[in-house]
Amino acid sequence: MVAPDLDAALLRIFGHSGFRAGQREAAEAILGARDLVAVMPTGAGKSLCYQLPAMLIPGTTVVVSPLIALMKDQVDGLRQRGLAAEAIHSGLSRDRRAAVESELAAGALRLLYVAPERLAGSSFTRVLERAGVARLIVDEAHCISQWGHDFRPDYRRLGGLRARLGVPAAAFTATATPDVRRDIIEQLGMRSALELITGFDRPNLTLTVEHCRTRHDKQEALGRVIDDVGAPGIVYAATRKSAEQWAGVLSARGLRAACYHAGLTDDDRVRVQDGFLSGEIEAISATNAFGMGVDKPDIRFVVHADVPGSVESYYQEAGRAGRDGAPARCTLLFSSADIRTQEFFLEGGNPSPALIREVWRLLGESHEGEIESRVGGDPARRMAANTAARLLRQAAQESGVPLGQGETPLDLALRPRKLRRDRDRLQAMVQYSLARGCRTAFIYDYFAAGAAGGAMPRCGTCDMCLGLRRGRPRALDDQECERVRIALSAVARLSRRFGIERIAQVLVGSRSREILTRRLDRLPTYGKLSALSLDEARTVLEVLADAGLIERRSLDGGPPGAFVLGITSTGVAVMKGAERPDLALPAREPPTPTSRAGSSPDPDLLERLRQWRRREAARREVPAFVIFHDRTLQALAARKPRDRNELAGIEGIGPKKLADFGDDLLSILR
Repeated sequence: MVAPDLDAALLRIFGHSGFRAGQREAAEAILGARDLVAVMPTGAGKSLCYQLPAMLIPGTTVVVSPLIALMKDQVDGLRQRGLAAEAIHSGLSRDRRAAVESELAAGALRLLYVAPERLAGSSFTRVLERAGVARLIVDEAHCISQWGHDFRPDYRRLGGLRARLGVPAAAFTATATPDVRRDIIEQLGMRSALELITGFDRPNLTLTVEHCRTRHDKQEALGRVIDDVGAPGIVYAATRKSAEQWAGVLSARGLRAACYHAGLTDDDRVRVQDGFLSGEIEAISATNAFGMGVDKPDIRFVVHADVPGSVESYYQEAGRAGRDGAPARCTLLFSSADIRTQEFFLEGGNPSPALIREVWRLLGESHEGEIESRVGGDPARRMAANTAARLLRQAAQESGVPLGQGETPLDLALRPRKLRRDRDRLQAMVQYSLARGCRTAFIYDYFAAGAAGGAMPRCGTCDMCLGLRRGRPRALDDQECERVRIALSAVARLSRRFGIERIAQVLVGSRSREILTRRLDRLPTYGKLSALSLDEARTVLEVLADAGLIERRSLDGGPPGAFVLGITSTGVAVMKGAERPDLALPAREPPTPTSRAGSSPDPDLLERLRQWRRREAARREVPAFVIFHDRTLQALAARKPRDRNELAGIEGIGPKKLADFGDDLLSILR
């Protein structure tokens, strides 16, 4: 079908006057019976890509989806438009399921949503084979891949189903890397599939990373987000305990807050979810158990209090913010200590071949619930044993073999490969957290890797593009230049051997056991920056890394998040005095009279600045923090600069903002 017909059908059936990015290309591929793998972030309108073609071709389009709540919403919406759609899942009564199957057999359905576990029954598969299925659509398609972050064994049956039906297939997901896309294509037996990557241009989302060393730092950062953008919002945490603690933090900030995780009863989870959707609850602190299939368009912030295990998980969860198109903030509170939690999950989720064999033997000898106690060991080993038991039971059921008898029904050769993939995903998440460039571009590159989908999305709203990550680079005085050269010298002498923590200890003259046993106290740079605190020395090294004078390199075969420092060619030039850089080191106290600088912001002036910021943000249709961050306004109200030169000395006022807002600010300050 040609494009003008698609436009007319879009308006006639769904009442939309135009397509979003990627929707037309996906719909044309499905109409043209071409296999398709589409990566479109949450909220990008994936469902319309297959719903529209389903109404324009004869036969039934079958959509496989793991989300019962989403199925219900989709079917209800389609039926309200008078379109023939139904769903089959575990929530239906036997009579209702039989009625839907009768409609299917009679050719009365254009769209049928199916839960993947329904495909386990050969009788239902035979119903589909006789029903005149026209297309097979796989939603959340990353679940089909062992390399995906949410692999589900039920999805592995889809390749056989597609072969028996003999129909074109289209796979949709918000999160699939090139490796996962290749696996999807292989598992579904696709030929000449179109790989479409689109929908990453979401200019209303501001992606930010706050580097935090303590829990107090994280609480302060969360408070700034809430002050900037308001509720409703979600705080994601790595563990149930952490989620419960963050719910308390949200409540302490005056929000109507609740906690959501898999340890709650079904009734409690439903109550919390419904309360959030209705607005009764303003903020939720949750593990990754929350969010799949939940469509709340007005979420103003998504904060990750702990580093997630992958960019896929992070972007899927962050993408739940701002689906109404209004400004929203997606913030990661990054601490290197959080990586240890994810390493625990890596170990617990990837049992070794030896442990799998041991658990397989025990499954044939033990009662339900005894595996963990019989395996013993530390918590990670016990978690890995439970993972092995779950995988083995699933594999035994699919293979029809008795538990514990014969060879294990799992492909043990895949296990080390999966562990490496999981480590690589965590490493990519850490690299995102430490990236010096545009965060939107990082995510697009991570998912796209040569697939179709148009130009790199515009950004301009992430913390790096806005200049929020660090202060504005400035000229250094002689003392600061000397400190920078000393820090670079230390990195050069210890190049690719140690990370920020150890090199900072050398610079300040730490007497820690690690320094003394490695004889690092004998280095010429040992203690040369003893006037700085350890925290200040770390900051210097982080600024040098952000500026490209030193680089972080991951350790070959080392744990994710373990980086060593090396000096770059630009860093060598600065170290030797051949170049004198401008750097975003913490601002020096200006040599202004104390009567002008003051020790705290002038409250009346601060309020006038905030009122001006609100008006300017409304005029430009951007979030208030895009104009100026609160801390910049506080510095203005405290230091009261008198001219453009003094304005330029305020952190957060770069050349562009000075040009755009300088006259307005000086008028208010006078």
